[in-house]
Amino acid sequence: MKFNLLFFVRLLLRHISLLIAVPIILASMVFYLTRNEPKVFNSKARIYTGIATGSNIELENTKIDFRATNTAYDNLLNLIKARTTIEIVGLKLFTQHMVLDSADVKIISSKKYGELMQIVPDEVKQLVVKGDIEKTYENFTRLKNSDHTNFIYQLINLDHPDYSIEKILGRIGLRRISNSDFVDIDFESEDPAICQNTLLILCETFVRLNADIKANQSDAVVRYFEGQLNKSTGHLRGAEDELLDFNRTNNIINYYEQTKHIAAEKEEFEIKFFEVLRKYHASKAVLETLESRLEAHELKRISSQSIMNLRKELSQLNFEVSMKTLGLEQDSTQALKNARDVAEKKERIRQLEQQMASNVDTLYKTDFDTKSIASTSILADWLQKTIEYEGYDAQLKVMEQKREEFKELYQEFSPLGATMKRLERKIDIAEREYLSLLHSLGLAKLRQQNVELKSNIKLTEVPFYPISPKPSKRMLLVIVAFMAGFVLVAATILVLELLDGNINTAARAEDKIGLKVSSIFPVISNSSKKIDYDYLQNKAVNAISRNIILNQFKKEKENEPVVNMLFSTQETEGKTFICRHLIAKLCELDYRTLHITYDEEDIGLSNDYYTKLRYAVSDQLYKISCIKEFDKNQIIESFDDFDFVILEIPSIIKNPFPVKLASTMDYTFLVTRANRAWGEADKNALELFNEATTGPEPTIILNGVKVLEMETVVGDLPKKRSIIRKWVKKAVQFRFFTKTSVA
Repeated sequence: MKFNLLFFVRLLLRHISLLIAVPIILASMVFYLTRNEPKVFNSKARIYTGIATGSNIELENTKIDFRATNTAYDNLLNLIKARTTIEIVGLKLFTQHMVLDSADVKIISSKKYGELMQIVPDEVKQLVVKGDIEKTYENFTRLKNSDHTNFIYQLINLDHPDYSIEKILGRIGLRRISNSDFVDIDFESEDPAICQNTLLILCETFVRLNADIKANQSDAVVRYFEGQLNKSTGHLRGAEDELLDFNRTNNIINYYEQTKHIAAEKEEFEIKFFEVLRKYHASKAVLETLESRLEAHELKRISSQSIMNLRKELSQLNFEVSMKTLGLEQDSTQALKNARDVAEKKERIRQLEQQMASNVDTLYKTDFDTKSIASTSILADWLQKTIEYEGYDAQLKVMEQKREEFKELYQEFSPLGATMKRLERKIDIAEREYLSLLHSLGLAKLRQQNVELKSNIKLTEVPFYPISPKPSKRMLLVIVAFMAGFVLVAATILVLELLDGNINTAARAEDKIGLKVSSIFPVISNSSKKIDYDYLQNKAVNAISRNIILNQFKKEKENEPVVNMLFSTQETEGKTFICRHLIAKLCELDYRTLHITYDEEDIGLSNDYYTKLRYAVSDQLYKISCIKEFDKNQIIESFDDFDFVILEIPSIIKNPFPVKLASTMDYTFLVTRANRAWGEADKNALELFNEATTGPEPTIILNGVKVLEMETVVGDLPKKRSIIRKWVKKAVQFRFFTKTSVA
């Protein structure tokens, strides 16, 4: 039999009573047990989170990070269902009920309030502050945290239907609406007021907890950067003050401009110095030449005390003028004062030059006449060069002094540069650190504002007061119980059928036994009047007899009967039953048949074509080598007068069998029942039989197969079927276009 849809349908139909009875019993039990099922009320709140598309101060960051968004939603939903959140909700709900003087339909029903007052001990009632929910909540919290054996701790952590964590958590439903910023929160309760108030307290609690968590995270970051910024500000100010003290100590206004200006002045000064030095040496050389051309008495006169005094005063004035004109830059007041002083001194120098010229002229007019023109010209040149020489000499002295001043100034400013570089580098590092921390602080404050915006959850739909309970699931539970019972029974039947170790079918018989099946015989039952069992029995006998009759034409010796031996491994396999119907069919077909059996039962045949020869079961069966040895009383005159000999031997496991005779059999048939398993004993007995005999290999006559298995022999069973049943059978076999005739 093939495991197709028709097989499963027929398998279930064979156990239709069980498939109907068990589901009905289960459905009835559920219907009875749910007769007092309480009504359940449901309320809903909708919140706007703003996580995905909410306000954002960071205008540049406009991309949506879906992974971060999903993580944020997971965090929010986990916070709602967190144990801490639910514990606060249960305790606040209990506090709300305890501060009441009597039941309020908007807060708790009379039934629930009465039940609550009965279980609350007096020590807890004494903690209630009438009219002050916050104070009462604080008292209850302290009691709960005191130990784990008090009433409130057990109320919250055990299984109270309204206040326990597990019960509240089991009645909360969370659902994000598609990919939006909205989240729906559902809650169920047997009391509509408790349903609404629990949801209100839950929304208030988790919104506050979410804001606290977000604020604490951002505030901690901001506080850190503010502290670091204050330290960095102190470092920067310290470095700047150090530079200021350094500049103040060393009289530095702008070091780089000052050094640049000093270098420029030094370069300009060096040019002037070398120019004055050149003129000084030039005038000195000319003066020495002129003095060498004068005579001795002339030299004596120009070296007089009066002229030397004038030259000395002139030299001192030129030195002073040079000191005031070649000095470093000074302020405007000092410069104005020096200018007036220089003007006065230049005026004195001019007077001294005139006085020297007058003295020289007077000396030469006294000593020489008007003819001494050449000497007078030399004296005039000498006077002019002397004045120049004295001027350049004074300037040179001043410039040499100024060179020393420049040298000292360079020695002073050179080490100051390295120190200032170090101080400026220190300030630069402190300033960079300050700016970096300032930037980080700005980002932290920006993120803080973003967190405050995103943590600002809005309650867009306030939980409503449910006025009608949810539809009862009683009928649904009954239907589920019925279906579960049906599926359970059907699955059990199917599993048992698939795990069934019995032979059952011809295919399994060939697979388990290892022999070919020659014929099958159905189990006959009178329980169903729709099946024509006589027809099936006749068809099965015809199939068995047809195989035996066909074997007659294969026999080489036509004058001898065809000897067929029927044996079995176990008792009560139905050999006698098969022999009775087989012999009856052969006799009906006018075949002379000899029935050799050990069974005393009369098969009910009394005609000229049937002859029965009975033998006793004993160990002598081993020695029998010919069928004639069964006729110890020589009742049969000639065995050649028979067409067929049907030899029936007892079970080969518990009884001896004729080994020598088995090798002379024309055909041997193993009769076995289909409703039993093929065990190791059967297998070993059959192997022993095959080894002991050298005759033809036995074939199987499978007895007691299920009626449906006969379809492999006779096709559709002769059964009365309605039109609907015929159509259903075609449907499950997918034979929608099958016809009963060619037309």
